[in-house]
Amino acid sequence: MRAVRYTRTGGPEVLETADIPVPQPGPGEVAIDVSHAGVHFADVMFRRGQFPLPLPAVPGLEVAGTVAVLGEGVTGLRVGQPVAAVPTGFGGYAERVIASELTTVPLEGELAGLTPLLAAATACNAATAVGTLRGAARITEGDRVLVLGASGALGALLGGLARAYGAALVVGAASTPERAARAAGGGCHQALTYGELADRTPELTDGQGFDVVIDSVGGEPREQVRGLLAVLGRHVVIGNAADQDITLDANQVWYDSFTLAGYNMGGVLARRPDLFRAHLEEGLRLVADGTLRIDVEEIGWDGVVKAHELLEGRAATGKYVLRTV
Repeated sequence: MRAVRYTRTGGPEVLETADIPVPQPGPGEVAIDVSHAGVHFADVMFRRGQFPLPLPAVPGLEVAGTVAVLGEGVTGLRVGQPVAAVPTGFGGYAERVIASELTTVPLEGELAGLTPLLAAATACNAATAVGTLRGAARITEGDRVLVLGASGALGALLGGLARAYGAALVVGAASTPERAARAAGGGCHQALTYGELADRTPELTDGQGFDVVIDSVGGEPREQVRGLLAVLGRHVVIGNAADQDITLDANQVWYDSFTLAGYNMGGVLARRPDLFRAHLEEGLRLVADGTLRIDVEEIGWDGVVKAHELLEGRAATGKYVLRTV
């Protein structure tokens, strides 16, 4: 079957289209004939070696398609059923992929109107947005929320969802004025560059700071966060796009009276697949009913390398989805 893979880590040029064996489902798993596969920034991080995978590796964290084969013990799905899924061990950039029954959601009932394109574009990010705001951030009505990396596909969902969950103020931040302008259209009340945050936060928050800062960025913006938080504010780490972390003494959390929290989709999935399933289902429902919106661009097999280049270069203008058929 056709797939995009890499046999060594590195830049986008290591991605290649290849013919690989057709995978078979194990107990509790299903094989899915993929029609659409989301291209996620996490795919970039794995491809460049931030989180090593056994090689060769096929990227792809989120797919949509139809159930092709049921593994032993699977009773809640049927062959031919339209589904969205988070695959087992990645592998979404392929004509067929394996997913656990627990991470495979039928596109029926409340989700019947959700297109495969949109499902593949949002599965991981919608689940992460729900888990981040409901679980890690424990968002409450009236909160003042800052989203770092707000111009990306996940940032766009976080801004809109924070408002839907009752945030009184949602500010998106990005690296450049152009990216901040894109964030302004993603559900945020206001968007700033990282360089503007220190000066504008007192004015925007009545001198109190943000109750919640969502941080997928790392690097220099992460260094700024403590000075932007309200008393008892929550700094929620959900990524490290810059591949630059900071060192924080636990006593500092005590001294400054703030909470450090995190949400990692893979970590939640490994330890609480039932909780991840709930986040995934709620996220997809919110996409289906129009609460969460995102710009999507469909690409072909020959567009994957370029999509990775744009994501890595912070030049993406929306979500890229590979159409495999």
